Amino acid sequence: MLFPSLARQDGLLFRARELRRKLSARVLASPVGALTSVGWTVLVGGIAAAIVGWSFGWAEFRVVAVTALVSVALAIPFVLRQSDYVGELTLHKQRVAIGELGMGRATVKPRAGGRVGGRTVELPVGRAVARFLVPGLTGDEEHEELFSVPSKRRAVIPVGPVMAVQTDPVGFFRREKRLTQTMELFIHPQLVGVESGAVGFLKDVEGVTTSNLSSSDVSFHALRDYVPGDDRRAVHWRTTARTGKLVVRQFEETMRAHLLLLLSLNPGDYRKAEDFELAVSVVGSIGVAAFREERRVTVHTTTGPMLFPSMVGMLDELSRLELVEGEQLRAATARAIRDCPEASVCALVTGGESSVTDLRTAEQAIPLDLARFAVRAADTIAIGRRTVGRLTLIDLARLGDLGYALRSVR
Repeated sequence: MLFPSLARQDGLLFRARELRRKLSARVLASPVGALTSVGWTVLVGGIAAAIVGWSFGWAEFRVVAVTALVSVALAIPFVLRQSDYVGELTLHKQRVAIGELGMGRATVKPRAGGRVGGRTVELPVGRAVARFLVPGLTGDEEHEELFSVPSKRRAVIPVGPVMAVQTDPVGFFRREKRLTQTMELFIHPQLVGVESGAVGFLKDVEGVTTSNLSSSDVSFHALRDYVPGDDRRAVHWRTTARTGKLVVRQFEETMRAHLLLLLSLNPGDYRKAEDFELAVSVVGSIGVAAFREERRVTVHTTTGPMLFPSMVGMLDELSRLELVEGEQLRAATARAIRDCPEASVCALVTGGESSVTDLRTAEQAIPLDLARFAVRAADTIAIGRRTVGRLTLIDLARLGDLGYALRSVR
């Protein structure tokens, strides 16, 4: 009989928790705000004291019950009136570099020239919450608060929303009104300038002819008979006039530089967090250099592709990355190649814990006609360069050595 009794107790506890949640969310949240943990403790304690006091005739418990319930009732008027504020949240720069302060401004004013009393306003910034007191405002008056956000490491920090908060003096009730939307502050990874000569491997593949044939390009291959569907602009009219049948020109496709970057997010590939930050900075620095050379850039990770419309978008997405288990490097490389068949250069970026065998295995998934290289980022290894099969492997300990190391890639 013990187990059914425990089951009934668990069921009663679950129903009690559900009742509390519904009361807080549906009943109390609308007119007076939500009960805080202090409020719930006093309310439940008062009800329990009332049951005991009137059941057993104990006057002390009756006094406790009346005091608790009256205290909760007297706190309600403090949060009945809704704050009639209008707020605005702006960031001076939505994207900053590591070490640069993110500056912002929060303003609060009455709605439609009304009048409001003093209130506490909260501004969540990441996991922290800034609180400031807004005095009574009338007409077009507004209260402004300037704030700064330190950027010690790469991240995306949610800022806001600005919320007007009403509480009673004891803290039984709390009522919040959202005044603005949440904004994101992007702290971009540390970057190093890479000279155009350091990304010469992109120019080396530009214009190289391939075995693929096309009806329009710059490298002429041959003439052939016209087939339905061919572009009429490719018709070679002199030969057509001489032979009496339509003849079109055929071209060899020329390669256009398209850089595919693959970054490992697997925790096992990095000894410490600093190595991962170095790897992210390597991807960002190479990607920015390629964008500035007006080349196409695609970035994949071991969890999937990164989608972005521009260089700034790439840095935004790099700011979001965290270590997470994903595909092994070979599987991720094969998927990236399938998703980006037009790539002409493939770069693998990982940590110092990735072995040469792992990189050699991943390199086998890259087609033979693609230029390729790999970078292992770790502050415990010396800068170096070696050739593993057809793969140029660069060991990098400092971001500042990236430009020098890339000059050896051809």
